[in-house]
Amino acid sequence: MDRIAAYGQQVWGSADINHQVTITSSNNTFTFSIDDTPYTITLPNGTYMTIREKHESELIQAITLATSSLSIPVQFKLGGMHYDQKYNVLIIEHTDKDNNHVLDNFTGSANDTLFGTIKFNLNPR
Repeated sequence: MDRIAAYGQQVWGSADINHQVTITSSNNTFTFSIDDTPYTITLPNGTYMTIREKHESELIQAITLATSSLSIPVQFKLGGMHYDQKYNVLIIEHTDKDNNHVLDNFTGSANDTLFGTIKFNLNPR
């Protein structure tokens, strides 16, 4: 059977971004590794909104824009969770949809705001 949709290796964060998020020079760096290669993103200062009901996020757009010239083999998506309450999280998905990859070592001054800890680590499908 053919796949209707293919997804790369995904990690889902635990930080709730379904609200106004303010990024300043004290929380603007986000670092992670892909297959032992580290990447650091610096976000522009600003206030970013995520609207769960519309499934849209200025924060995800800002992350995507900040990484557009860095050649990082991932895409950043908005994920929806529902554990007693509905909330949104950052999903980082590898662009290779056929092979497993290791996405880990989430750190930086923005980690607690943007990502938190790994909630799910899903293989390509």
